[in-house]
Amino acid sequence: MKKVVIEVPKGKSEQIQEKFRDVLFSVNEAEKSTRFTLYIPDDMLDDLIHQTNGSVMKPSRPLWTGIIPDFGSTDDHDRITLIEVSTPDFVISPFVEKVKEQFGYLKKKDSRTPIEKIIAATESYAEFDKNKIILAVIAGLVALIGLFLNNIGVIIGAMLISPLLGPIYALAVYIAIGDVKTTLRCVGILGLMVFMLVGIAALATFVLSLVVPLALTPEIAARQDPNAVFILMALLLGFATMTALSEGIPEGIAGVAIAAALLPPAVVTGLSLVLFPEGALRAAVLTLQNIVGLIAGSIIGTMFFHIGPRDIFSQGLSRQFITRILWFLAILIVFLVIVSFLV
Repeated sequence: MKKVVIEVPKGKSEQIQEKFRDVLFSVNEAEKSTRFTLYIPDDMLDDLIHQTNGSVMKPSRPLWTGIIPDFGSTDDHDRITLIEVSTPDFVISPFVEKVKEQFGYLKKKDSRTPIEKIIAATESYAEFDKNKIILAVIAGLVALIGLFLNNIGVIIGAMLISPLLGPIYALAVYIAIGDVKTTLRCVGILGLMVFMLVGIAALATFVLSLVVPLALTPEIAARQDPNAVFILMALLLGFATMTALSEGIPEGIAGVAIAAALLPPAVVTGLSLVLFPEGALRAAVLTLQNIVGLIAGSIIGTMFFHIGPRDIFSQGLSRQFITRILWFLAILIVFLVIVSFLV
């Protein structure tokens, strides 16, 4: 059950009220605005937002963008308009029970998570966060220890704390909604994390090599063997991750899948630069294969689950953006497949 608060200027109240006359709601009249409070089943949320979105927001600035207008040019319409969604602990109402029964009978098979909720979940990953960078460094060092100890348990422990899922998930979502600026920022954050993992692994390996003898373990050697099959694996993992996140499966589970494909190869690339130069290029190719595959699989997942903007104009622009990105990724995949046979 969801609680939805919709506040609009008085001139739009009658138009909005028609959109949800079949659900439980209360009305609170103010001097310039009208506030509606609704209680609806979870599966009705996306349809409700889709129906009211065009009436609540101005066509030139759809709700999904999350853009906060400049305060100097903000008019009363922008200041008053609001859609807020929360989850109450429980709701007791005979009317709600009737709605549940009716909607349970007519429920669509393809209920979706609202795009606004998905974007809200990715916003923190689209900004530089020193805490996540520190967490990535710790995960890289733990993975490095596990690789040298040939201990799969320690490597899995590093995967559990790795924050690599966020930038990839955010990148796919912002590509899906056609937000070029934020997409480039996500690419920068992801690139920074990967290069940082490589650099930290190289530096730590150099320091350790001065103290203790370091050997090529089977876990390290396994990440120095690029193969076209790993691209397919990464594609499937990227798609599965988007499936899990769109269905509300805990982020940690999907994050381990991403870290399993990306964290160890990136660390092996760094340590190989110091100890095993002949394997560094192969580990780097494997890392790139996984990155490209994960991004491509995640984007395909957004298309499969119809993750994108609500307004028709923005949908057209996002489709063009996705098409160009997928062509670029396809060329990269072909290139990496060829390279995997040559190194």
